[in-house]
Amino acid sequence: GAGVETTVNLIGNGIAALLAHPEQLALLRDDPDLWPSAVEEILRYDSPVQMTARTARCDTVVAGIPVRKGAVIVLLLGGANRDPQVFDRPNEFDITRPNSRDHLAFASGIHVCLGAALARIEGATALRELFTRYPGLHLAAPAEPRGLVNLHGYRRLPTHLHRDTVATRRAS
Repeated sequence: GAGVETTVNLIGNGIAALLAHPEQLALLRDDPDLWPSAVEEILRYDSPVQMTARTARCDTVVAGIPVRKGAVIVLLLGGANRDPQVFDRPNEFDITRPNSRDHLAFASGIHVCLGAALARIEGATALRELFTRYPGLHLAAPAEPRGLVNLHGYRRLPTHLHRDTVATRRAS
């Protein structure tokens, strides 16, 4: 279902993003209070839900383009989350981004995801605990994206869980 699959993808996307940006993971290790901000940036940077569709209830104009009642409108949430008019350096992953919570990963308005608060808590808790318990966590093999247009996540994200860091293992 929507609540499980999207949260699983949030966690997987978070693991992938943090492993690909070790400087951001280092910030989290230095300041664990940044975890909620990190989850917002993960949701902005690689939202599990990339698109949604709506049906126009009346004739209207959107950004100068006429839209007829009954027309299906596809909203590219992932594209909106990278809008340079909203986000400075939108293609960079930055857990200290001051407006990362302005993303549309959970939609907005009357269509906002009812599970958004729970997903945020689950994502922050799971990622924090995973990287705290296994500071040496690293990819064991290349990740395999699902390859879906509307739902971003991984078919496989093989990792090695180590309680010590990679640097500690190399030193011994």
